[in-house]
Amino acid sequence: MRRVVIMIGAAAALLASASGCVSNPKKTVMNLDTTDRKWTSPACVAIRKKVFRYHDGDTTRAVVGFAGNLAAPYAGTGAALAMSKEQDKTRAEWNKRVKDACVSQRHHWL
Repeated sequence: MRRVVIMIGAAAALLASASGCVSNPKKTVMNLDTTDRKWTSPACVAIRKKVFRYHDGDTTRAVVGFAGNLAAPYAGTGAALAMSKEQDKTRAEWNKRVKDACVSQRHHWL
């Protein structure tokens, strides 16, 4: 029993730390500069509303990780990480749409 609890804790820590390389679009919106002139633009407002309804699948990955680890050690962790990696492309597309609509182009001269 103790081994199972340790495995579950390790899997949860691994999932939390390696939940994907690409940021969740909701975090991207939270990190936007609200003083940017594009923040109040119709395009930015529209994409922020869409991001609010965006579902990243966190719960599904957690269930797959937990259930898979019960079936075979680390199988669930691997499956959950693969699912997260697959979601990275979608997250990147959403983040690009958010930045295009909400971030002004600034030129920095070196």
